[in-house]
Amino acid sequence: MSAPHLTPRVTVLMSVFNDAAFVAQAVESILGQTWQDFEFLAIDDGSTDGSGDYLAQMHDPRLRLWRNEKNLGLTRSLKLGIEMAQGQYIVRMDADDIAHTERLARQIAYLDQHPEVGVLGSACRLIDAQGHKQGEYPAPGDDLHIRWTSLLSNPFVHPTVMLRREVLTHNRLNYDEAYRVTQDYDLWTRMLRYTQGANLQRHLLQYRRRHGMTSLHRPDQLWHHDTVALRTIREQLPDLDITPEQVSDLRALLVGGRESRPGLETRRAALADLYLDMLQAFANRHPGKAEMQNINRHAAAKVIFFCLYPLFPPGTRRILRRLTTLDPAWPSYVASEFLHAAIRRFYRGRL
Repeated sequence: MSAPHLTPRVTVLMSVFNDAAFVAQAVESILGQTWQDFEFLAIDDGSTDGSGDYLAQMHDPRLRLWRNEKNLGLTRSLKLGIEMAQGQYIVRMDADDIAHTERLARQIAYLDQHPEVGVLGSACRLIDAQGHKQGEYPAPGDDLHIRWTSLLSNPFVHPTVMLRREVLTHNRLNYDEAYRVTQDYDLWTRMLRYTQGANLQRHLLQYRRRHGMTSLHRPDQLWHHDTVALRTIREQLPDLDITPEQVSDLRALLVGGRESRPGLETRRAALADLYLDMLQAFANRHPGKAEMQNINRHAAAKVIFFCLYPLFPPGTRRILRRLTTLDPAWPSYVASEFLHAAIRRFYRGRL
């Protein structure tokens, strides 16, 4: 299919592999956007279920279809798409998700008004394979909170992201084929060396969680994730003494991963101290930033919820003193977090 004659403001980049059950909804949610000046670059990554045939029969001049001769995998397909993209901004979209009708318009408006931001994501709603609501996924909003989050976890939901293509081309950045999974986390942390990040707090995507899709490559995903996290910590906090094993422990305790790490329970207090050391080192690298107050309070809640409660290991009193030095108001904030968590669990049970 031919590309639009004029260079579009936006390239929507979507890789498709055997997504026949969902791809029509994804495509319709993009073609129905209130913002119309875009090219829709769809890469059929060797589908065998008719997904590519569905795209081939679409008669919309904005849709540009590329078909890989064989399945290359998500990372290589997205790398190819970045090289082919023509738009000023590049939007990621997955073939099983649903975009809000104003997604492009809202993200373009933000990037137009904030030239310092090169990576822009958003919050999203979670749905299952049948489209039933499963909850919401919040996202760290400002650049400082994104950088703090990136030390141990991915600060962006991959298919919510809009990228400034100039940042990629000027700094010779693209997806790295060494990362078959967590390729997005790797790319964002490299982009943040040269630009700022942000997440809109409005839910601009319905993100579909499909049972078994992620768990299939879970060991590789966790290993690559922790590799990126360690690299990011050592870049941002070069004076912090931390080992790969400690990074994996902190991620498993504070972020998740569902894998068993022997002896983790007995190391909770030591990991709480290490996490607070990381927080202090991060604050020292960003002195005078008002956003640190919210980061401190979120960190205090994580320490209480995941490192101390309900075991209260030896050393708890010392850690509580450190939290009080960090923010004397932490007890009221943590109590509020407990209340909100209980409310979320209550309503999640009624969905």
